[in-house]
Amino acid sequence: MRKCCVLVLVICLSAGWLFVMTASAKGQWSFSGVTKIKIKGVSGDVTIRPADGKDIILKLHEEVYPEGSFTPQVEQDGNSLIIEEKWRGRNTSGDVDWTIYLPKKGKEILIQISNASGDLDCNGIGAKIRYETASGDVELAEMDLGNGSSFNTASGDFSIEAMGITEGARFSTASGDFILEGLTIADGCRFSTASGDIKCIKCKCGDDVEFSTASGDVVMEDCELRGESEFSSASGDVSVYLSRLPKSDLSASSASGRVVLDVDDFGDDFTLVLIKRKQKGRISCPFEYTSEETFEGHHTYEKKIVKRGSGKPHIELRTASGRVIVKD
Repeated sequence: MRKCCVLVLVICLSAGWLFVMTASAKGQWSFSGVTKIKIKGVSGDVTIRPADGKDIILKLHEEVYPEGSFTPQVEQDGNSLIIEEKWRGRNTSGDVDWTIYLPKKGKEILIQISNASGDLDCNGIGAKIRYETASGDVELAEMDLGNGSSFNTASGDFSIEAMGITEGARFSTASGDFILEGLTIADGCRFSTASGDIKCIKCKCGDDVEFSTASGDVVMEDCELRGESEFSSASGDVSVYLSRLPKSDLSASSASGRVVLDVDDFGDDFTLVLIKRKQKGRISCPFEYTSEETFEGHHTYEKKIVKRGSGKPHIELRTASGRVIVKD
């Protein structure tokens, strides 16, 4: 089976200059003036790192067998760079590495990646990234992510740490996990997986931030929730561990798993709304209920309410057939 490792590079040229690199051209190139990089048809890994100077540096390393079965194609037209791979024959093997070194002040650069497979590894750079792959992991660290960035992989994990996530960014995987640590997450961001877990540690979350999984667990540990937040799983557990309640509303739900809220200090003002399906599921809460009721939806549900002081923030924990657990 062919193995390809692709490390990507940003290249800058003056307007109107078209440059095509063949397999015989190996080494290192320096460019200036590129604002858009498009990588497509690549079946290996992409790595992006900061450059020491003001120019963009492109490096290529390839070891492919048999000889002549692989041809890299790099075309630059004006401020745009296109990187592609061309393969011949079926019985090919080896490694292909593309590496991009971006100037540290490169947040205006747009990088579009559409690959069949391969990982993305970005560290210490600034760029707007739109990433699509069928199978690959994503690692992001200490970078300045441009507005409108999005990442989508059908089968891969996300590891993101020590950086800011810009407003409205989207991250999704069909069958992978999320590990998020030390992030500042802006308003309206979405993190979703169909069959993986989401673990968020020591992150600062803005308004209307959503974490969702269909069949995995969601764990929020020692995070600061600065706006309305939503955590959900269809068949997994949702666990939220906080030192104190947020000032804004929070909701957590699981259809058949546990929903746990563990807070060191609830304070004097809050409303807890705890919901489960009637004759299914369980609710465990250390506080005395101020009211209880039933209501109709697709089924009959039981609602238990704890209201203290002003009643803000509003915290809703919901399950159909699992357990709702409140700890102080």
